[in-house]
Amino acid sequence: MQHSAIQAELITRLPVQNRLGEGVLYHQASDSVYWTDIKGKAFYRYDLTEQRLAQFAPPFAISAFGFTDKPGCLIVAFVHAIALYWPESGQTEILHEGESHLPGNRFNDGKVGPDGNFWIGTMVENPAINPSGASASLYRFDANGQLTPAFDGIRISNGLCWSPDARVMYHADSPLGQICRYDFADMPSSGKLFVQTESGASPDGSCTDSQGRIWNAQWGASQICCYAADGQLLGKLPVPVSQPTCVALGGKQGDLLFVTSAWDELTDAERQAQPYAGDLFIYQVNARALTEPTFVTTTTDGP
Repeated sequence: MQHSAIQAELITRLPVQNRLGEGVLYHQASDSVYWTDIKGKAFYRYDLTEQRLAQFAPPFAISAFGFTDKPGCLIVAFVHAIALYWPESGQTEILHEGESHLPGNRFNDGKVGPDGNFWIGTMVENPAINPSGASASLYRFDANGQLTPAFDGIRISNGLCWSPDARVMYHADSPLGQICRYDFADMPSSGKLFVQTESGASPDGSCTDSQGRIWNAQWGASQICCYAADGQLLGKLPVPVSQPTCVALGGKQGDLLFVTSAWDELTDAERQAQPYAGDLFIYQVNARALTEPTFVTTTTDGP
């Protein structure tokens, strides 16, 4: 990276060629990394210990997900519904229909928060079929099945992550190039601008490390940026694709950075120039991961 305080070395590239790889998360108990290909309608798990890749075919495209207290069960946001999903068996239990009143919207970025709820945002994908002026929103989905709006007025909800002490939530609106910070104990609260990204660098998926640094994938800019908790840019990790989409920290030592990417929207010439677009990259970095929170289920025991 360009700053001496941050180091990164590419150690693995998985040639999965995702159209829109997203939502990457590390699962500590199984030493595995999970992610989704939204537009490829595929779901993946890579076992780091066994170096084994598994691919699943969910019934609907998954935009975001989180781990639950039930073995093998995930809480997922399909593009138009929230559900429990067991990748191995394919079983699905729909929990909420989401923004069914806004057919031009779909779910986008989301994670289980430190409060144990599933936080999920939407994006305006087709404004032509929405009521005039309709926007996207960020929601909290709880174990009782309630979907509660936190705030609206969003174009593309992205970049959810939290400070190690759970006091601060970070959230990005990609087209605006803005990452904002929120008082998480007082949600819904008014956001304050944390980072305004440079032109052509749309803030996409984020994660935080044990020091409270924020790592953000920046679509269109071929880079992962690392920020201090005060918004200072600590360094940039250049990646060999123009559209990195999401990041997660993990690994047995907590020092691996997983980066998803996409070839969606690239021209044929751009794809030829970026043969690794859509692959998953694993870097060793001088950081330590936080453990992903777990969503506590209250419904079926599953298969």
